[in-house]
Amino acid sequence: MSDTSNRLSRFWEELRRRKVIKVIAMYAATTFIILEVVDIVAPSLGLPDWTLNLVIVLLCIGFPIAVIFSWVFDITPEGLKKTGPVQSKGKAESTTTPLKRRLKPSDAIITILIIIVVILAYPKIFNKDKFKSIRDQEGRISIAVMPFANLSGDTLYNIWQGGFQNLLITTLSNSEELLVRQYQAIYNILEGERSISYASLTPSLASELALKLDTRIFIIGNILKAGNKIRINAQLINAETEEIYKTYQVDGTTEDEIFSIADSLSEMIKNYLEIKKLVEQYDSPAMRITLTNSSEAFQYYIHGYDACWEFDIQAAAEWLSKAIEADSNFISAYVMLSFAYLIMGNDKLAKNCCNIAKEKRQELSMLGKLMLDHLNAYYYETPDEQIRYIHQILEIDELNSDYWYLLGSAYRRLYQHENAVINFEKVLEIHKKWGTHYRNIFLYAWMGDSYHNINKHNREKEVYELGLSIFPDHPIIIRYQATCALSQGDQKKADELIAKYRSIGININHWTESRILSVIGYMYSNADLYDKAELHFRQALSLDPQNPERMNDLAWFLIDNDIDVNEGVEIMEKALQLEPEDSYYLDTRGWGLYKQGRYEEALQDLKDSWYFRPFYEHEVFQHIQEVEKALAKQNN
Repeated sequence: MSDTSNRLSRFWEELRRRKVIKVIAMYAATTFIILEVVDIVAPSLGLPDWTLNLVIVLLCIGFPIAVIFSWVFDITPEGLKKTGPVQSKGKAESTTTPLKRRLKPSDAIITILIIIVVILAYPKIFNKDKFKSIRDQEGRISIAVMPFANLSGDTLYNIWQGGFQNLLITTLSNSEELLVRQYQAIYNILEGERSISYASLTPSLASELALKLDTRIFIIGNILKAGNKIRINAQLINAETEEIYKTYQVDGTTEDEIFSIADSLSEMIKNYLEIKKLVEQYDSPAMRITLTNSSEAFQYYIHGYDACWEFDIQAAAEWLSKAIEADSNFISAYVMLSFAYLIMGNDKLAKNCCNIAKEKRQELSMLGKLMLDHLNAYYYETPDEQIRYIHQILEIDELNSDYWYLLGSAYRRLYQHENAVINFEKVLEIHKKWGTHYRNIFLYAWMGDSYHNINKHNREKEVYELGLSIFPDHPIIIRYQATCALSQGDQKKADELIAKYRSIGININHWTESRILSVIGYMYSNADLYDKAELHFRQALSLDPQNPERMNDLAWFLIDNDIDVNEGVEIMEKALQLEPEDSYYLDTRGWGLYKQGRYEEALQDLKDSWYFRPFYEHEVFQHIQEVEKALAKQNN
């Protein structure tokens, strides 16, 4: 072990002596700078979309060459020399007085590279609202449209230098979110700067002009022509920092299409700015990547998203449907609408929403395809596939708290509660850094329950209290709090919580007494207090004897806890006469038949349950495996 350690230590020292570590650091910093420069410059030069990918490949190829080169050679004042061997110990120790280290040119180079990397990386890491400084007091974005330089080589297009500018000003002025400087104001400024021609109007000069117009953002562009093809290039730029927010390319085939090109470009710019404003106003990490170019669709989506987590599910479905009408490729709206239908109990509409979205898969971005694949896995595959897709989504959008929540939920459905809480905690961590709260009641309920299952009750209670600080007196959290109190023997606290749950259920939510009693039964059952649980389940059914849901509550309790399997199966016979295709009812009866030793009948019920399930149910999957093992053993 010590010999291996010594070899590694000697190898590390040799890397340092040959300056390989320094070269790797310089190469990494230089690579970052090159990629940033290419990303900024390529669009304005009209380079193809694959330019950045080509540069990445070339830099990857160059990396091992640079490392090998640094190992073999040294750059000295005398020129390039092969690195010599390590000096012998005697020679090395002959120098007794340590010399003060001089600054080398490489030190200055590394310092400069570090400064450049920090300057480029800082706004990407820390700037959450890059549009905040360009708004007026009313929240509108002031914008100036500069003349478009004619680079077509055809003087007939000179008229469109100001003409295209004027078209953009007119169309952008229709947005209530934008304050567009008018053509005459820009023309007057340009007239005062007689040394500036349209062709010489660089981004730096345009920045100065925009600031004189009291705007913090401007559009600059050019007109290109090749054969019958016309291309309009445009850039959206911050006048103070000259940061390029967005680049655009719009193509046409004839001069007659200039008007439609202007409309198209105007719509793209307007949507981009309006969506950014909505994202910043909403102020949530879940909204950082929008996956739509329609500000109208995004506005509907925000309303639907909020309504869903406020449990106004009908309103959520209506808003989200409008979002899809405005942008039929808006995958986030399909995902949220599908889950809204699921909460409403309409499994068919939920799956249908997923199936409609699948027809549009080829038109989606990579992230959109992964979100669709996850939704499909949620209904038709297993949590293992869901987890795989979510990990890929989070590699692209690591701050998306919705998918960290879904990742925790997938582990919870597999009863992997340790993994569940790790990912649930990630949601809280992201929103704490963001300065917001995650407004999904199920996070706090399910996260607390997972802590309950791994016997970390102090953290469980903290999570419930956090949830109640965001959703005061929410019955879902109170229900889990009561179970926690009962399981820890705190009957007084439990009675207070149950009384509060009952009061909210009757006076605010207008639930039936039967429903409330059944939920209280689950509180006692989950705390292993079976006598009181049975009492409440029976009372609930007696108040609503024809309700198959109440039948299933009592029957499942009797069967799963081996209290009275025969009675449980009899109750489910009646329930299935009322709802013959209910997945949960079929699972309950199938599990009871298995416990009665009627394996073939049990397997049929469980397979039917699997067929009718709204999504993957791990418990049904485990029941089928258990029955199949029993049948195999019986046949052997």
